[in-house]
Amino acid sequence: MKYLDFIIDFFENKGVKSVFAYPGEQILPIYRALHENSKINCIDVKHEQASAHAADGYFRITNEVGICLATAGPGATNLTTGIATAFKDSSSVLALTGRCSTNYIGKNYFQEIPMDFLNFEKGYFIENPNYKYLINSYNESYNLKKPISVNIPADIYNQDVNELETDFNDKNTESIENAVSTIKKYKDAKNPVLLMGQGIYGNLKYSEMVEIGEILKKLQIPIITTYPARGVVDENFENAYAMVGRRGSLNSNKLILKSDAVFSIGASLSYNTLPESIRDKILYNVIPLNLGINSTNDIKTIVNTFNENVSSGHVKPSGQNLSRNEFKFGDYSTKIHEILENLPKDTIITTDAGNHTVFVSLLKKCVAPRNIISSHSMGTMGFGLPASIGVKFGCNDYNINREVVSISGDGGFQMNIQELGTVAENNLKILIVVMKNNHLNMFGKINTPDFNKIADAYGIENVYIQNSDEIGENVAYFLKKSIPYVMVVECENEKLPKPFI
Repeated sequence: MKYLDFIIDFFENKGVKSVFAYPGEQILPIYRALHENSKINCIDVKHEQASAHAADGYFRITNEVGICLATAGPGATNLTTGIATAFKDSSSVLALTGRCSTNYIGKNYFQEIPMDFLNFEKGYFIENPNYKYLINSYNESYNLKKPISVNIPADIYNQDVNELETDFNDKNTESIENAVSTIKKYKDAKNPVLLMGQGIYGNLKYSEMVEIGEILKKLQIPIITTYPARGVVDENFENAYAMVGRRGSLNSNKLILKSDAVFSIGASLSYNTLPESIRDKILYNVIPLNLGINSTNDIKTIVNTFNENVSSGHVKPSGQNLSRNEFKFGDYSTKIHEILENLPKDTIITTDAGNHTVFVSLLKKCVAPRNIISSHSMGTMGFGLPASIGVKFGCNDYNINREVVSISGDGGFQMNIQELGTVAENNLKILIVVMKNNHLNMFGKINTPDFNKIADAYGIENVYIQNSDEIGENVAYFLKKSIPYVMVVECENEKLPKPFI
């Protein structure tokens, strides 16, 4: 079997359904094979950075490895921001890149450069047609929840693959017994709390991810989450205190500060979660529960162990989430609020970085996993639109019946605006919202193009909104249709509220 055939067979046998690619000379064999000789849907994006963000979005909603494909040289360098974003946000992304033939590597050949710049977590250079490179890279990305790069020289595709020898294990190996034992040591904790990060999703399928919330409702100690884990349990639930940290609620931050035992599952404890002003006061009370989640039974075991061994005296105060009474709404935040109020509660919202991200986070109550998907730790402008493309393909591939909405500022939107072409070509039902305030946050004013004319050029229906009372009818129009819709919302610049810390 040729190595090229092995790559396609391997992906098909793993159940890979979609790959996000931009063509180029050094990846032409695999690019053509995906399009012509495989069951896999090869989606052509308009820029390599977008392929990485789309693969990232695909992973976040499906919990399956997202795959992007780019050629050598500038194709690979264009992936860098997307792979860095996936690294910072712990996303399973496999980045396949091309290279010149092995006899030209290290020489001044066309598009030949060192390729280890994509190895933020780890990378593989396929120097011979050994099957283990691909198997190991895929499994490591899946289990580590990190991007892994695979660099394939052009002459490897047509070489005979080494003989297949062994099977491999996809399971996380951290012991649930160790976590149970750790919990039992803290029976005397007076104010325990469970802090959950997105690692709670482990190696679960999407159908299992949505079951976690009902299991957690039986937990008798308070629940707080990191930003990426919001929606793992419905934030309306009486024991859910929602997000903690820099943009967390006041009561969540008060809760974690007075807790004498902060049990942590799947949280990286970044500075967004534990900001400088409270970090040192909390870290010494953090108790990491290192366990590999391979089924919802693992979560049931943890909940039962807590309930049998740890009790809480916490009483949740009312109104812990931001409401209209807690700060004075400006024009920008009022329009964000109006958009959110008219969408289904379980809508998947992707954002860029900017004012809109903060207001979406503050004003949205999350009720389902991945309600909000953002570039949490990298703050990547231009993330939202291509990420929504990956999310939408993930929803289509895995029959996830939820609406997909991209909300961007007028600065970040321009960074990957070309992906309107990908949306149009695939007729993806995505509501694409552009908040037009002609500002980059506090950094200064910007000039913006006519976004509606650009949407027209791509053949996408669109509307320009000036008043809040126009939003509801236009969101309703989108929900009734099965087409993409661009909604440009004119708004005034608005200062962000101070963090509740």
